[in-house]
Amino acid sequence: MHHTNPTIPPCRVPLAVAGSRRIERCYAMLGKGGSELPLRSARIELVLVDDARDVWNVLGVRAEPARFASDAVDRDAGWRVLGWRMADGTRPLGDYDVVDPDLAQLERLPFPDPLPGVTSSSDGGWGDPT
Repeated sequence: MHHTNPTIPPCRVPLAVAGSRRIERCYAMLGKGGSELPLRSARIELVLVDDARDVWNVLGVRAEPARFASDAVDRDAGWRVLGWRMADGTRPLGDYDVVDPDLAQLERLPFPDPLPGVTSSSDGGWGDPT
């Protein structure tokens, strides 16, 4: 149910530490979620982080090649993919990584792509352009 991603090398710094004040549980892009990807077009929840270390969860899909897309964000908005979870709640890679957004290496995280032909809706869901 997943695909190996050769583009992101494994993380050499901790994803979280014992004193982390905030954590996200997901498949981290610099952990399990970067080396093993969901199937193409799989519906997922993206865990996004920006330069201010704000976190936003949006619906998305895995696009090709080794990219993620969502109708909720613009590629130029500064959000990056911290990690992902399956939208149906399944855990194909076992336990989630524990990730501290304050420790995220932003320069190593990918930007989400916009979904072509779909407009943003106010709740981060799937909008219909018609």
